[in-house]
Amino acid sequence: EGNIYVSDSDLRKVAVFNAKGKFIRFFEGNFIRPTGLAVNQDRKLIYVADTWAHMVHIYGTDGKRLRSIGKRGEGMGELNYPTHLSVDRDGYLYVSDTLNFLVQIFTPKDAFLTSFGLVGDTYSTFDKIKGIAVDTEGHIYVVDSAQDMVKIYDRNGNLLLFFGEKGHFYGEFYLPSGIYVDEENRIYVSDSLNRRIQVFQFLGGD
Repeated sequence: EGNIYVSDSDLRKVAVFNAKGKFIRFFEGNFIRPTGLAVNQDRKLIYVADTWAHMVHIYGTDGKRLRSIGKRGEGMGELNYPTHLSVDRDGYLYVSDTLNFLVQIFTPKDAFLTSFGLVGDTYSTFDKIKGIAVDTEGHIYVVDSAQDMVKIYDRNGNLLLFFGEKGHFYGEFYLPSGIYVDEENRIYVSDSLNRRIQVFQFLGGD
């Protein structure tokens, strides 16, 4: 419908605006610190990461809370400061479980499916994960802010590729945060301390 959803962490609210920027409503219910958002367009659901509550809340497009998943912990489906979310074309939910140093994946029915990740400062481990996105071929893109890098995995947690390093030139990052992949596999990265959005193109391969 072209509506815009904004999580306001300081106000502890999620706001809805129409395509022209006119305010429509706030989501119902209380948040502690709402951060990442993801939209499942087919099922008309909006997922909200409530970082300090260690939960992901699920809403309808009418702004009413339907249910929540997660609680604080280190077990399967438990969360520790989740920050960013993404939903793929099949309805699977991907969560940057930042202080568990994991990517957690939930089914379209909100059941825990799998997770991957280890803490560390190597290419294949996570230091401080933030943005997460999925392309049309199912590749999972994870922003590791502390390493100034985007890492690409398959659903089994195998590292396929990475790009970026600390710097100010094209293709370099300085504390990157959010990421989004569109239907043409263009990759948008918010390069926070460089104060810019960088756009990349996934070329695919045989």
